[in-house]
Amino acid sequence: MNFALPTIILLLMLVPGFLFRRLYYSGEFSKEYFKQNFTDYLFPSLIFSILIHLFCQGLIRLFGYKISLWPLFLLIGSNGSSSETSVAFLQIYQNIYHIFFYFVFTAFGGAVLGYLGKYVVRNLKLDRKYQLFRYQNEWHYVFTGEILGFPNITGQYDVQPEVQYVDALVKTAEGSVLYSGYLSHYVLSSSNGIDQLYLSDVKRRYLKHDHRPENEDPYYYMPGDFTIIPYREIMNLNITYYRINQSPPEASAE
Repeated sequence: MNFALPTIILLLMLVPGFLFRRLYYSGEFSKEYFKQNFTDYLFPSLIFSILIHLFCQGLIRLFGYKISLWPLFLLIGSNGSSSETSVAFLQIYQNIYHIFFYFVFTAFGGAVLGYLGKYVVRNLKLDRKYQLFRYQNEWHYVFTGEILGFPNITGQYDVQPEVQYVDALVKTAEGSVLYSGYLSHYVLSSSNGIDQLYLSDVKRRYLKHDHRPENEDPYYYMPGDFTIIPYREIMNLNITYYRINQSPPEASAE
């Protein structure tokens, strides 16, 4: 028997687990899925695939149907020399349409369960309450203000803020510069840290100019739609959360 056939069957068996994890790690958490290597994919996908197959098998039996995966397991583990292999091929050939729809059903089930899993975790705020359910993109929790809902973080999270105002202290050749603006977007690095910050309505201030005449505005208002700041140049961040009916206080000229 060709070695490719058991490999194809095994991959088909793993599809539900892959789709579950792809839908569970979607949207703002998708980088957590794509940054993994094949080994990182394989073991969790195997576990979820087994659970999804068991769930689908139970669901099929609940509606009075039954499908045996034993012929497929025989082909995966067989060396092609036994009579059982021939019987397995015959059973697969006779039930090819049932097997095809079973794989479609389990793949669809894996995708739906992955989506529902994320929906439940996010809407019940399980990822904020329990470390077990928390996604690795911690910057999402920081920038959205959801971190205020963590049990070990002091603060109030009654209503999700709609605006994030960022003060970024940046080290430059001319000295430390404070950039202040609304957070528009951010890009994660391969290690799930921040690679770049996108700020809008930005103003900047050189800290070395703090000693200045009282009538001199220390801020320079940056033109353009965005200011992009590489995170490697940022010394620290200050984030303030606002609702739409709030706005950052006017900077003092002192």
